[in-house]
Amino acid sequence: MENKKVFKRIIKITAALIAIGTLAKMYYEAKLMDLTLGIFNIELGQKNIYRVSLKSLMYIMMKDEPDQVFIEEMKKNGWKLTDIYGRGHLFEKNGEEILVIAREHLGRYKVFEIQNKHYFLSFEE
Repeated sequence: MENKKVFKRIIKITAALIAIGTLAKMYYEAKLMDLTLGIFNIELGQKNIYRVSLKSLMYIMMKDEPDQVFIEEMKKNGWKLTDIYGRGHLFEKNGEEILVIAREHLGRYKVFEIQNKHYFLSFEE
């Protein structure tokens, strides 16, 4: 009887771990697909910077482009650069602040990932 309870508990824990792993993998793959589309648009498009997607909260551009290109893109959307902390850029709009982290991607591209989801509540195209 005790063995059945232990076995059921192991099955429940295993199922939970598989579910968590599957969700994490889907999230990672969605970001990877968005970045791949962003790279495609940068390589074939006319723009220096590309907004990857609303769900990923990222912009992508060529590594050799100055950060000023990204800052100008944010300025077009009403955000003002207030400070830079290493790879982090702090922007402000209507009293709200967002933090954007710059990272290299595949050695050729820079990805700017917005750390505050409220950014897109105020996004206007």
